Parts: sequence; structure tokens; C-alpha cells
Amino acid sequence: MQMTYLRRWILSNVLGFVLSLLSIFTMKLLGPTGNGLSAAGWGLGLFLGGIQASVLRQRLPQLKIWHWIVATGLGTYVGSALAAFSNLLQAMTGQGILFIALKFFPSSVDSMPSSLMWGILLIGHGISVGISVGIAQVLVLRQHTPNWRLWWTMGVLGYTLGGAIAFYGVWSIAGSFLDISWASMVLVIRGLCLGAVGGVLYGSITAIALKSIRPRQHNL
Repeated sequence: MQMTYLRRWILSNVLGFVLSLLSIFTMKLLGPTGNGLSAAGWGLGLFLGGIQASVLRQRLPQLKIWHWIVATGLGTYVGSALAAFSNLLQAMTGQGILFIALKFFPSSVDSMPSSLMWGILLIGHGISVGISVGIAQVLVLRQHTPNWRLWWTMGVLGYTLGGAIAFYGVWSIAGSFLDISWASMVLVIRGLCLGAVGGVLYGSITAIALKSIRPRQHNL
């Protein structure tokens, strides 16, 4: 029974990540959406939050779905917006948060390949979102379970690894053309596949914390 439940949890995260990335492509076809990564926060909150809540309610029957959706949506949006602001600051002034952190390794910064720098930025984005959404979700979880501390830790780790891959998928989709062409479809499919991989990683890591989630016992 537990394996079935955890498997459903992982699949729900895969579906949530893929749907959120697909929503970015849909919004891109409809017109300008501003920063793609910030928009991804809303998409991830709506789709992933709702799907996660439907699974979590099997363990926490008192959990309100809309509470979880709002927490996940606000957390991903705020985390994405902060990371996007840092990236914009880096592009405009060269003084982004990650760039300042890398100043502790001056010899590495000058020789660092651009692909590695982008990878570090994506990991930083995942950490930002993980911390933000983790805090928001814990504020909801602690009302229903005493086992909420591990959830925040695994959530940050999950977004650092799985989220970084998924956000690379966002950039892949954001780089697609506005017309329906083979070149555009290849970028979109690649982005969705990256989203699925990110969902597997995030779902598998947070499943470790999910095993310990039990309803809070209220004394009569």
C-alpha cells in the first residue's frame, strides 16, 4: 500500500511539473508573459499544488486543497521572482547574488565556462524556490502534522536538484519559436522531458519526508 501511495506521489509531481511547463508554452503562444521563470511559478503552483494536495489528503484528510495551492503558488512565484531579479541584476551590473558568492573563488570565476555558470544560476534558482515554497508549505503542514521539519529540508533539496532541471526546461520552451514548427516542437518536447525528469527527482526526494507524515493527534 505504501509503495503504491509513494508511486502515486512521484507520478503526481511528474504530471505537475510537465503541465506547468506546458502552460508556459501555451502562454507564450498567446502573447508576452513577462519573465518566463516567474510565470512558471504561478503555473507550478496551480498545477503541482492541486495535484499534490489531492495525494496528500490521503494522509492528511483535514488538509484544504486551496491552502496548499496558494502556498505552493506563492512560494514558487516569490522564489522565482527573487531568482529572476538576481539574474537581471547580474546581467545589468554584474553584481548578482551568485556572482557575489563566487567572488570567494576569484580564480575560478574568470576561467569558468558559460555553460557551468548557467548551471550554477539554475541551481541557485532551485534553491531560491525551494526555500520559499518550503516555508509556505510548512506553514500549512504544521497545522496538520508534527512531522513537518523534514519536509522543508527535503523540499529544498528536491527543488535544488529537480527544480534546476525543470527550470532549464522552462528556458528551453521560452526559447522556442512562436509558430508551430518542427524546430519549435523539438525545443518544447525537450523542455517537457526535462520537466518530467525534474518531477521524478523532486517527487523521489520529497517522498522520503512523506513517509513520516502522519496526522496530528488532538487531545480531547
